[in-house]
Order: sequence, then structure tokens, then C-alpha cells
Amino acid sequence: MKRTPAVLLSLAVGIAATITWKMLQPKPPVQVVTAKAERLPKLRSIVSATGQIQAKEFVDIQAEVAGVITEVLVKEGDHVDKGAVLLKLEDLQLRAEVDAARAQVGAAEADAKNAEVGVATAEANVAAERTNVAGVKVECAQAKVSSDRAEASFRRKEELFQSKLIGNEEYEVATAETRLAQQRLEFAKARFDQAEANLRVVETRVDAAKAVRDAALRRVESAQAALARAVDMLDKTVLRAPLSGLITKLEVEKGERAVPGFQSNPIATLMTIADMSVIEAEIQVAEADIIEVRLGAEAEVEVDAMRDRKLQGVVTEIGQSPIQSSASGSGQNQEGKEFKVVVRLTAPPPELRTGLTATAEIVTATRTNVLVVPFTAQVEPDVELDNDGNYVAPAEPKEGEAEVELTAAQRQQRKPKKGVYLRQDGKARFRPVTFGVIGETQDIEVLDGLVEGDEVVIGPAATLRTLKEWTKVDLDEKRSRKGK
Repeated sequence: MKRTPAVLLSLAVGIAATITWKMLQPKPPVQVVTAKAERLPKLRSIVSATGQIQAKEFVDIQAEVAGVITEVLVKEGDHVDKGAVLLKLEDLQLRAEVDAARAQVGAAEADAKNAEVGVATAEANVAAERTNVAGVKVECAQAKVSSDRAEASFRRKEELFQSKLIGNEEYEVATAETRLAQQRLEFAKARFDQAEANLRVVETRVDAAKAVRDAALRRVESAQAALARAVDMLDKTVLRAPLSGLITKLEVEKGERAVPGFQSNPIATLMTIADMSVIEAEIQVAEADIIEVRLGAEAEVEVDAMRDRKLQGVVTEIGQSPIQSSASGSGQNQEGKEFKVVVRLTAPPPELRTGLTATAEIVTATRTNVLVVPFTAQVEPDVELDNDGNYVAPAEPKEGEAEVELTAAQRQQRKPKKGVYLRQDGKARFRPVTFGVIGETQDIEVLDGLVEGDEVVIGPAATLRTLKEWTKVDLDEKRSRKGK
């Protein structure tokens, strides 16, 4: 029992010595996976998106008048030429409306002819009145001459009567003739005034007759317009192909009722015609990738129903605004916007169908003889930079020296810098790198900062997030890509 304190003391000293020894031992190297910077003959950067196959030109056929379908002259899969009759609607009522409109045109034209006769009659009356005015004017002139002659004769006979050269009877006859000539002149003037008044009245009747004629002609035009509308509505009971193409969808049968379509109402669509000579893939590209897509870019399209083939295409259209959906209209889907991109297939196979699901890989960039590293190698730690923006590597810590924690002010002065960690002499060394495009094999182009053969750390991801300059690293043989 007396030896117990000594034994306990020896045991405590041993444990303390063991702990101290372990603390003085260096930390084991961090296990990492590495890869070499390699040179590839060709690197392609692509954007991948899904969509569906469709014809460049297609039309949804809809009726413009309501009616029961009496004939369907095509079936799904038929090829039709532009102008070919597709189907017919019941037209009895519309034919009756056309007949009624033609009758109205005939009645209006008859009224117009009668009005034209009225104008001609009024103009003839004007001509007659003008002739009458001219005759009365001549009579008035004759009466004026007779009055002047009678007045002159009266003055001569009055002088003779004053000189006692003629008798009372002859003088009285001259006086009477003068008065009679003056009365005849006044009567002629009155007739002339009346003739002119009659002429003005008749001329007014001409204007009224012309107004009646013009109104009748307007009624003719109105009746003709109504007839044209009725004929047009009747013509619309026969639906014709607006373009040459394939009947890709037929929604109706004989006996069903067609209703006019408004605002591309899908319920009103009777059939769809597509020009299959030009086939496109309409895909939806995420907003993060759309800025990389260019008109004329090459693309490969894979159709789900034809997975054994790669179809070549070219980008012909890029949407300038996001695709609207019912959710986005209500303000509930403000993230994950997508843009429409159209890829025209250069040699579409005849077995393609509209509506087939497709995936397009659009080439956004191509590099030749390019230096690359795996995409997972790139890091962006906060590091110290000089005034020119160049990386300033920290001094290598001495063996056994404790890591110095940075102050808050020092951390704020550090800036993020893109680069990679190299494995050199068993230690991690940060190297700033200028990257380029990302290839379809998840290799990223190196524009500056590395040379072929440099060994870069590519993982594990958790290790890369915490890796620092001068950290001891060792190759994880089981997970490394070395030699692949």
C-alpha cells in the first residue's frame, strides 16, 4: 500500500511524456489527388439544352365561320399542295345570304338607273328653259327696237302737229302706237325675268336629281360590299391549304362542328400542316449559358427516338427575352429563366416527326493545340496581392513553428485570386492561372500560369477548399488519376 503513490507518479510521468512526444511529431501530409497539365490537339466548349423537333413553317388550320363539317378530304400523314381543298363546312344558310345580297345589289342598281334617268330629264328641262330664255330675250330685243322706233316716230309727228302740218287723228294714232310699243317692251321684259327664274328652278332640280343619283350609287356600293362579304363567308366554308406540306395532326371528323378560332385557341384547331423540308430543333437554354451562344454556331442534335444518330445543325435564332410560362406570369418563378434557341438541321432524315424530344449540344468555342487541366483543379482562395495585383506568396513556415493567425485587418486586405495548387516537393504551392473556355470533357483551357507537365491538385473537393500554401501533401495512390 505504501508503494501506490510512487506507482501513480511514474504512470503520470509516462503519459505526459507520451503526449509531449506526439505533440512534437510533425503533422502527417494531406492526401490529395493530382493530374498533369496536358496539351490537347482540340478542345470544344459546348452548351447543352433540351427541346423538341418542329418544322420551320407550320400552320394550325382553324375555321373562320361556324358550321358542321360535311367533308374531310385529307387524313393525317397526307402531303398536300398549296391551295388544295382540306375540308368543307355546311353552307346552306350562307348560300341563301349570298342570294339575298345579290338581290339587294340588283334593286340598288335599278334605283341608280332610275336616278340617272331623273338627272337626264332634269338636264333636258334645263336645256329647254335655256332655249326659252334665249327666245324671250330675242323678243325683248325686238320689242325694244319697236319701242324706240315708235318713240322716234311720235316725236316727229308731234313736231308736225305743233306746226299744224298733220291732223289730230294722225297725232292720236302715233301717240297710241308709242304707248302700245312701250307696253309690249315691258311685257317682253317680264317674260324674260320669268324665263330666267324658271331656268334657275330647273337647274336646282338638276342638283337634286344628281344628289338622288349619288345616294343611289352609294346604296349600290353598300349592297355590293354586303354581297362581297357574303361571298367571302361562303368561300370560307371550303378550307384550303395555305402552304404545301404534311398533315401532321388531324383533330376532327365528318359531322363534327367547327367553331371560329380566336387568339390561336387550341380547341378551334382542326388540323396542322407543316412544311417538313426545313426542320428545326427549338431548345430552351439556361440564362447562365445563353450569352455564350452565337448565331451560326455549329450544333449536334440527338433525338430521343433516334439515339444512334447525331444530326448536324446551325443556330439560326436566339431569343432576346425569357420564355414566358404560366408560373412566371404570376410572379412565382423568378429564377431559372430560359431562352429560346433554334437550331436548323442541315440534313434532316425523312423519319423525323414534329414534337420529338431532342437534345442539342451547341459549340460555343473551339481551341486547337491547347494546354488544359481538369476543371476541378481551379480554386479561388483569398491571397495577398501587391500593388500591381500580383500574387505574394507567404514565407515558408519553419519546422515545428505554429501557424500564425491573421488579424481581421489583414483578412480584409486579402483578395480572391483564381489559380491552382501545384504539388511540388511534397508541398502545395499556389499558382495564379488565367483560364479560358471549359471543354465538353470538363477540361479547362489554361491561357497563362502553367506549363505542360505541371502536377496540379484536383481533389478531394473538401481538401481543396481548406488547402493552403506550403501545406504538406502526399499522393493518394488509390484515387489519383496519375497514369490514366
